[in-house]
Amino acid sequence: MVAAGSAHAGESFGYHGTTGFSTSFYLIGGSYQLYVYAKRPVTYSAAAKECLFNGVFEGVAPTHDALKFGQSMPISTIVPYKLGPTPIKLSAGLYHLMVASLTDCDWHFIVESTQENPAGLAPVMMLKRDPTSGRFMPTASAVLGDTVLFYAAYRTDHGATATVSGTLQLIYNGQVVRSFPVVTGPESVSGATTARLDLWFYDPKYLGRNTVKLIVKIGSSEFTSTGDITVTPKPNSG
Repeated sequence: MVAAGSAHAGESFGYHGTTGFSTSFYLIGGSYQLYVYAKRPVTYSAAAKECLFNGVFEGVAPTHDALKFGQSMPISTIVPYKLGPTPIKLSAGLYHLMVASLTDCDWHFIVESTQENPAGLAPVMMLKRDPTSGRFMPTASAVLGDTVLFYAAYRTDHGATATVSGTLQLIYNGQVVRSFPVVTGPESVSGATTARLDLWFYDPKYLGRNTVKLIVKIGSSEFTSTGDITVTPKPNSG
């Protein structure tokens, strides 16, 4: 299973679990601290003194750098696995975290922006719940009747406390069709500070190509992010 991780001030993604795991997220870019830890779960029987853990944290676009973590040999109760906290420079872009499917250690992964970084907003993503895993996964299309999640991470200037608010605009044929206030603050899965909105595509006027524009005000500064999505008819409809 995988549960929510701890989040701190600024941009941060944290995950932990006792099984394999896979997710993708955007980073705004700059200076970060990376921390990975794994140990034998306390729920193990006394006879089970080892567990398995390895994975990779890698860039998807535009960079393709990869950092492997964990070890090929089982981890014992006496010597847990630990990486960091270690400073790391990461470019802005999409990243993928993969914890191997055979993993049965109790593991934690955190990547956190340092206070060196200015305020910023990641690209807006549309996510849809995967019926198999139950997790929200990135997608560029939705079916009429779907409920989706629009989502973008943000950070304040040098980690300072600031008032944050936002609006999501749905644009069709160059015209703003609807505007919605978004929820800001830590989200439940990764603990990341995000601007997000659940939206139900119920009206046929949304069919075809749409543009979403996320406007987030962080303190006195305003940031925008746009993306194109497609809404298709229900199968066998009409």
